[in-house]
Amino acid sequence: MSPAHETRHAGNARLDARGTTRLNARRAKALVSGPAVVQHLETDGDGTVALYLADDAGIGDRACPSAATENVAPLAILGGRSRVTDVAVPEGKRICAAAVDAQPAGVSWHARAASEAPSGSFDIAWLAH
Repeated sequence: MSPAHETRHAGNARLDARGTTRLNARRAKALVSGPAVVQHLETDGDGTVALYLADDAGIGDRACPSAATENVAPLAILGGRSRVTDVAVPEGKRICAAAVDAQPAGVSWHARAASEAPSGSFDIAWLAH
């Protein structure tokens, strides 16, 4: 699991990074900094989660500005138990997760260095309960 106070830099360290975090409506959280690829990211709970890319200041914290502050559209909006795979996170960016509503939600992920990243887009799946 990732330490609560830092974003994992899988691409910089050339390693795998894994983590789990609970989200609340007050603050988005950085999950992984690039260059990396999120092999899989799964959501759980009753809430809705937005995933988006934000600039990475390179200071290792887990705070993320909102998608509106970054002026970016979400990569995906996930509800319930959902999964995305093979999401590329470019160098200088971090993938952020934000709770869209007040319902409980969490995310768990596994990322690896971008040198091993597949090309192309990512896949989304909604998992049956």
